[in-house]
Amino acid sequence: MRQSIVIIGGGVAGLACAARLLELEPTCEVTVVEAEEQLGGLAALWRCGDCWADLGPHRLYTELPEIAALLPQLLEGKQTIEVERRSQLFLEGHFYDYPVRAGELLQQMGLFRVGWYGMSAAAGILGRITGRPQSYAQAMRQAFGSALYKKIIEPYTRKVWKTDPEMLSEEVARVRVSAGGAHKIVQRILRGREEAKTKTALDKFTYIRGGVEGLVHALEAKVLERGGNIEPALTVSRLCVENNLVKCVLTEPTSENASEQELEATAVISTMPITELVACLHSAIPSSSAQAARGLEYVGMILVGIELAKPRLTPNTWLYFPEEHIVFNRAYEPKNFDEGAAPPNTTFVVFEVTAKHSSSLWKQDAAAAVDLVIHDASRAGLFLESEVLRTYTKRIPYAYPIYDLRFRENLRLTCAGLQQVKNLITTGRQGLFNHNNMDHSMLMGIRAAECLLGNPLSAAEKWYASLGQFDHFRIVD
Repeated sequence: MRQSIVIIGGGVAGLACAARLLELEPTCEVTVVEAEEQLGGLAALWRCGDCWADLGPHRLYTELPEIAALLPQLLEGKQTIEVERRSQLFLEGHFYDYPVRAGELLQQMGLFRVGWYGMSAAAGILGRITGRPQSYAQAMRQAFGSALYKKIIEPYTRKVWKTDPEMLSEEVARVRVSAGGAHKIVQRILRGREEAKTKTALDKFTYIRGGVEGLVHALEAKVLERGGNIEPALTVSRLCVENNLVKCVLTEPTSENASEQELEATAVISTMPITELVACLHSAIPSSSAQAARGLEYVGMILVGIELAKPRLTPNTWLYFPEEHIVFNRAYEPKNFDEGAAPPNTTFVVFEVTAKHSSSLWKQDAAAAVDLVIHDASRAGLFLESEVLRTYTKRIPYAYPIYDLRFRENLRLTCAGLQQVKNLITTGRQGLFNHNNMDHSMLMGIRAAECLLGNPLSAAEKWYASLGQFDHFRIVD
């Protein structure tokens, strides 16, 4: 009998999964359902009048051999651009070049203050003898000392995650390899020497011309070429489970261009947020697992895009704002990635504001978010309010999974319950509550496809026993 596989989510994980399934088993009937009209998930393109932006710029970078081999098959050389990374950090009213230069640091902070940070860091290192840190805050104090922790790491962490750093798991530090993260910022401060000649993989990077949507379209084309079906504008409302097997997937339209469907399924691979997946299963998993899933929390992101009456704001690819009195965490200018992102005489700048769903910041209307960003940006000297031409906003409800002190246990209990549904696999950044990069999500989709094909009716047990294969992932911003 022909197998009918339903994949929930049309981001890079879901599309890579579908393409791999159809490559390995061309006779499969594979259907990808995506809640939005536009494919891509977090890799979708945001169109704003004559301007466009990624939902956070996506560099084309991987250390995974499988993805490194796959990317050239998906993207022609002419589709990529080599971009020089240039970043600045705004701290105490001054824009520091980043990586921080020792001369600029000493000039702005003074020898005594830099020396004090160094001594504090040395004391923190001595604190490591107390054993493995029990929280992100403790890990950062041990690594960089209390002085720098209080000055940069604590406020920046609280600002991004909207969570007390004492309540975050030390895994937040373990999984990140960031050019702009707080811990990397203070590393540069503590080294106190010029590093302009020290080249890394982050000095230059490859970008997809026209945005990461180009990769999404390439994956979509592979799925369609291999006989797969893609159904946009359908949100999953329920997974019907009988005898611990998903029998069908019920969907509802999210636009006038779609209609509700009932999709029969031999097996299901989900890349939707794991909390939403559990909700769609209703009482098909133990109540203890459902309760654990409710303990998994994501932080949302409000993107504020501003078109300015000038050809360029700065030459930087990223700008970082660690201080809490400024509402946005980071800003990027898409034109510095690809000249075609805005018209010649204007530029477009995107500001990232994170917020928990229960907060007043998240609940405020678009106009209020725009006003906050324009106020803080103009106060920081980025531009004049009179230079603003047009503004846009976009909300991303599931931007980052929050690794609090209980997330690992809650995730384990949630997966234990999901494992009882024998033909259901959850994967990807959202599906496995895994803060990762685009290449990681693609590999997670591919691995899910490979696991499912062995025996779809008992894939779950094998899948959840193998999740340790993703523990080596590290975030590269």
